[in-house]
Amino acid sequence: MCFSANMSLGMGVVGFAAASVTFLDKDETFWVRAARSYAIFHFSLMEIIQYFAYPVADQCGYGTNYFLSELSTYHISLQAFAIMPALATYSTDKTALLKATMIGATLSTMFLICSFLPNEWQIFDVMPNFIGKMISCLYMGKYHIGYSISSAFGLFVTHGSLFGLALSGFLWKNNQKMASYHFIMAILTLFMPQWIFGVTTGEAAAMYCFFSIPITGSFMPYFKKYFIAQDFVNQDDPLLAIK
Repeated sequence: MCFSANMSLGMGVVGFAAASVTFLDKDETFWVRAARSYAIFHFSLMEIIQYFAYPVADQCGYGTNYFLSELSTYHISLQAFAIMPALATYSTDKTALLKATMIGATLSTMFLICSFLPNEWQIFDVMPNFIGKMISCLYMGKYHIGYSISSAFGLFVTHGSLFGLALSGFLWKNNQKMASYHFIMAILTLFMPQWIFGVTTGEAAAMYCFFSIPITGSFMPYFKKYFIAQDFVNQDDPLLAIK
């Protein structure tokens, strides 16, 4: 299960292609297509960052590693904004997308602000595993690139991001299918590497970015029939509604 720079590059390219196909789904409105395709694009971009990180892994605090570490910090901060609107597009609540966009944007803005505050500021002086009082760095783990992210209030950023990725879909009406799929996949890919392979939290988080492309691939047009609520489908077909 060794990962490599070329594998990250390949996954990133596949992700960009999937995002393009999703955005070209003419059966959906512009904003639905934009939300779903951006979620795939967002995690594909992290694979490209990781591709460039392999040659400079462990060169903490300067040069390319420092630049890519900062990009990774902003990328992680924006995860709530990337994933929450896409999850909401499968709800029968027509206001869910707007609400999810506002909540996601608010959370991500708060996470970004935390990244600029002194990292000594932590909740109850608790030091989280990979986001908190530390030097931002991309390091070489046992199997994959790993993250150390400097941020104030690391517990808030870590658990806020987890909420956006794994739990926020349950906020919206008739969205259990998509929410459950993302919850199960997020939990497995965030924690299973630690349990099975004994890697650090930062490396497990990077592995999540790797697996997140097939996870967010669920937003592609081919899988809509599995995740859209049945009563929503029935509303779109007047003959089925009569039945």
